[in-house]
Amino acid sequence: MRKTVLFFIFIMLVTLLPGLEVPFSRQPVLEDSNLFSDFVRVDPDDSIPEKLPTKAWLWQDDNNLMIHFECEIDDNFAAGYPVDRDGYPRSEMLRVQLKTLADEPFAYVFIAYPSGSLADGVRRQDMSIDYQWDSQYGYQSSHTDSTWSVTFTIPLGSLRFKKEPPYRWKVILTRYHYVDGETFSSPYANSDHKQTYFDSMHAITLTHPIKRDRKIELRPYFVKSYDLINKTSSFDPDMLGLDIALKPTQQTSIKVSLNPDYSDTPPDEAADIYNMDVPYLPYENRFFFIEDLDFFGLSYGVFESRNINQPSLAYKGTGIVGKTKWGILGALDKKVTQNGYLLNRDDYFQVLSLTSTISDFTFTNATVSRLNNGYYNHLYNGIYQYQIYKYMDLCASVIGTIKQDDNAQDNSVKKGYQAGGTLSFYPGRFVFTTSYDKTSKDIYADAGYLYYKNRQTYSVTSSWNSKPMYGFLKQASCFASVDGMDWFHEGGTDSELVYYGTLTLESKSRLKTTFAAQAGNMYDELHRDHNYYSFGTSIILNRWIGFIPVVNFSRSHTMVYALNDTYDCNSFYATIGGVLAKKYNYYLFWNIKDYAYPKENIIDYGGVPYTIHLDDRYSIFNASLRYMPNLQFSLTTGLSYSSYETPNYYPQLGYYANLRYEFKRDWFIYAGFKSAQTRDVAPTGNDYLGHFSKDSASAYFKVSVSL
Repeated sequence: MRKTVLFFIFIMLVTLLPGLEVPFSRQPVLEDSNLFSDFVRVDPDDSIPEKLPTKAWLWQDDNNLMIHFECEIDDNFAAGYPVDRDGYPRSEMLRVQLKTLADEPFAYVFIAYPSGSLADGVRRQDMSIDYQWDSQYGYQSSHTDSTWSVTFTIPLGSLRFKKEPPYRWKVILTRYHYVDGETFSSPYANSDHKQTYFDSMHAITLTHPIKRDRKIELRPYFVKSYDLINKTSSFDPDMLGLDIALKPTQQTSIKVSLNPDYSDTPPDEAADIYNMDVPYLPYENRFFFIEDLDFFGLSYGVFESRNINQPSLAYKGTGIVGKTKWGILGALDKKVTQNGYLLNRDDYFQVLSLTSTISDFTFTNATVSRLNNGYYNHLYNGIYQYQIYKYMDLCASVIGTIKQDDNAQDNSVKKGYQAGGTLSFYPGRFVFTTSYDKTSKDIYADAGYLYYKNRQTYSVTSSWNSKPMYGFLKQASCFASVDGMDWFHEGGTDSELVYYGTLTLESKSRLKTTFAAQAGNMYDELHRDHNYYSFGTSIILNRWIGFIPVVNFSRSHTMVYALNDTYDCNSFYATIGGVLAKKYNYYLFWNIKDYAYPKENIIDYGGVPYTIHLDDRYSIFNASLRYMPNLQFSLTTGLSYSSYETPNYYPQLGYYANLRYEFKRDWFIYAGFKSAQTRDVAPTGNDYLGHFSKDSASAYFKVSVSL
């Protein structure tokens, strides 16, 4: 109780104080008046001062914020290795978080590593960091046997802030010690405190005017593809593209992309897609769409960029007017036909969003649309948040949809909705949430991923993190939830209840063990009730940079959707990753599933017998190897394999290689190839691999520059 009272007093004092006035100088200013050295430990969360002191000085040099760090180091200093932008080199780390808008719960994030790798992003209201945002920041890093020195150069003209000086901003400085796994912060700020995290930041004042960036950034690119199977290649306008970015005002950003290209994006990894009740959702990897997507404040699942096959035009605008954020995103997909068959329509996608904040209320109103001739699907998404007090908030959300497709067999107008709310309470080391939502039968989100309909759900969850421990154990945490679902249908209601819990123990040797268990009931498509359960253990040893193993084993009695029944299943997966010689980054993943059902099944469906073939034991394998001798050059190869096999489905193999060379900052050359294959001849004693036929194989060359 005493600690909580002192913390609130500290927050009040920080809020009232005018803060440090950042000096203006074209030369380094290393004086006590602009020095921060009050770093305390926040992970483990015990506020202990540093054993190896850190000092940081701030000053303004024209349009740049300069921050110079002097960090004492010892023999445990981990220098890491080069990684791509926003990668993690498993090393020491310095982080600057800069909050430039008093009324907006976000902060810009800039990170420095001994290897010189770049990583920047935006700290969101939910405390996550979105690394899709990029800036033009840079830093100089060097170290001796006793000191690590870093000087940040953060361009301010491209950030969002009030127009006229003085600029009253806030900053948090963070240092991470890799070997000990400890994080120190100046001032004390813990992301578990949610809203008060931003309140606890150092207040700083910049008095010198900042000129906003008015330049238009052009990024033209050329892509040449070659079909390795048909031995064909052609030149057409689709091989030329252009990205345009401009900032008409300090708080407005506009981006346009002509023929967005994803040639350098690696293919999706092999995944266990063989026992799912809804279609598999690949992870988002379309940079143009996911960058700044959190700015729109959309509910999960209402927009997924993977629904856009290959846009010919995409545009995006975001901005802030007073206490209101706005965003607009649009894309025109390409029409794709093959042998007279339509494979992909030229649909138009659009997202509009407004988010306003009034005192402790935040309102987000957004629309998501997918359109074409004779077809439309519009979605309204409203999110209403109220901060009851520092450690409690209430969030309500509403989704309404309308859809009509003149080309469909059922061309009637369909209207649907989803409505729900969540109450969260997070005092100290505990987090409690309770939620409820209801979804109608005719809800459609064709631009997103909403497949669960005609139901209501309710849940209660609780989590806990222990205080820091100083013996064998370093940290302990647990999570528990009770989830209920009512599925509505013409014959009545199917009610399901699920209990789930985890316990995680982390030792000082960097061994993390998680125990998980789940039990509940589930209904099949024929509305028959089944009991199911699962339990398992996951072990991670993050002790060596060159060898980081993860092992997971689980035993379950689970629903097999193709058979409308439950069966036993054993699942094992293991991953091994690491970096060798500071140049070779490798990753291996192996998952094996062993089900108790027969390979051949005859089921009665509406009085008609059907034969269903399933593979009762199969493996998923993914591997990648990256050679990166410096920050400018990388060569990545990868392989994926699924052994799932039935009389009508054969094992799948894929592999790729990508080369990236940055010959000037933001000037790139890419080259690579990829292939997808299906095994058509099974392995024998003399041929352990069998034979694979190529489904697709292509190579590409791409040049992208920034003007």
